[in-house]
Amino acid sequence: MPVVNITLASEQITTEQKREMIQRVTKTLVDITNIPEASFTTIIQEYPLENLGNGTVTLQDKFSQMTAK
Repeated sequence: MPVVNITLASEQITTEQKREMIQRVTKTLVDITNIPEASFTTIIQEYPLENLGNGTVTLQDKFSQMTAK
């Protein structure tokens, strides 16, 4: 059974967008592999930007600094 992991660093992805991601990714993989869609499991992991760091700052702080300029 294929397992697809999607990791997001975001707080802006809606439930509807997640549904669409799952549908499109699964369809694409079915087209490529000919494995039935019911065999695929998709896991979406979301991390708030405050829980991720780049260098010495959180991504939340980094993006805040970028938009402030």
